[in-house]
Amino acid sequence: MSDTSVEALKQMNLVDFLSQQYGLELRRCGTEYKCCSPFTAETNPSFFVRLVQGHWLFKDFSSGEGGSIFDFVQLKEKLASFAEAFAFVRAALKSLATYGGRHADQNADASTSARADRPHDVEHLYQRFRQNDPGVCREYLVGRSITPALVDTLIADGTVVHNLLGGRSFCCFAVRDGAGQLQCLDNHAIDGTKKFVLGSKRPFSCEWETVKRAKAVFLTEGIIDYLSIKSLELEPLPGLALLGNQLNFERELLGNAERLVSAMDNDTGGNSAFLDLVDRYSDKEVRAYDLEGHKDPNELLVAVRSGKGRTLSAKRKLQLYREFQRVENRAELARHWGIDRSYLYEVVRDAEETLLASMEERKLGRPPKGAPTTLAEAQERIKELERQYEKEAKERELLSCRTELMAIRLKWAEIEAAEARGEKVNEETGPETKHQVKKKRNRRRL
Repeated sequence: MSDTSVEALKQMNLVDFLSQQYGLELRRCGTEYKCCSPFTAETNPSFFVRLVQGHWLFKDFSSGEGGSIFDFVQLKEKLASFAEAFAFVRAALKSLATYGGRHADQNADASTSARADRPHDVEHLYQRFRQNDPGVCREYLVGRSITPALVDTLIADGTVVHNLLGGRSFCCFAVRDGAGQLQCLDNHAIDGTKKFVLGSKRPFSCEWETVKRAKAVFLTEGIIDYLSIKSLELEPLPGLALLGNQLNFERELLGNAERLVSAMDNDTGGNSAFLDLVDRYSDKEVRAYDLEGHKDPNELLVAVRSGKGRTLSAKRKLQLYREFQRVENRAELARHWGIDRSYLYEVVRDAEETLLASMEERKLGRPPKGAPTTLAEAQERIKELERQYEKEAKERELLSCRTELMAIRLKWAEIEAAEARGEKVNEETGPETKHQVKKKRNRRRL
């Protein structure tokens, strides 16, 4: 696009730009285009784009935001001013032109045309990126505390490639589906915070077959967060990176899983994604990954690797104690957890003392049949006893009422019988009884 003035950019097809720059899959709906909101987590599309008096505008009914291409970029990239948004749009257009992207005519179905040639472009770009030296990507990922062995594996199998764009380096992740087909390229600026996706956003995983069969799976927003979980845990679960906070995959993908661990960012979007998981998989156990107060898994990993110490929860201490029993190199275990060895042994001693105290409090022999063995069972037992007590209290009250009623009926029966015999009746005490006169027995004289 030769003319990059403000007016010209407002007249540029916004559908085409959002499809290529952010991977939004906008579909025609009459004279408008719609898709799910890129700002919130939703399942029913409420984000609309249309041409109004020569200018392309968007309206997001989910978040209430709306405006031109500059308003969208400023919100999406969290830029402070219009000037920054204007510069970003111009740079993005230059990047798309370099990648062979095209701006469709305003009256054409831009979303369809962009998706039609996207797979070929992505594959072509990927082959170009593979020719660049990936060493700078390795330094970038290791600098973010990702395990070096894991980084080397990703580079060796072609998952991580080096994207050189306008003199800047981007760490590029090749995102493939379960069949091994390339879907998109997720780019992270090595010398900044800029990120963009080339192609249609799809979940990322290095273990598709394992994810489909696993009983427990973790989910993150970004690929670097996914790699952070893999670096944090000695025996990590299989997982998915969603490339955002929307559940952009089929429900059946996690059909075999019984437990889902949400390692989403600790912000509004991450919390919304967690609630979406709970709603979609109401039949499964969904729990949050312990970020220990950090924003995301990578921030937690960097804090752990810095060796500044950690405040471990009771659950984390138990996990550490179990790993302590399995490994031989205790110094490596302490380094992996980002704690001093003295603190490591303190946690182990505390766990052993707690276990010993618990065992000493137990009575010898088997526990009584039906006795609760866990806190959840004890709480359920308490509720059951409360329900039983209420039932028995109602029965006792009913029995007492029946006893009083029978006493009243017996008293009335006595009164009616006395009146029938013509006896005098006292209203308060009932029939008056006659005193019996004992006859004196004559003594027989001897």
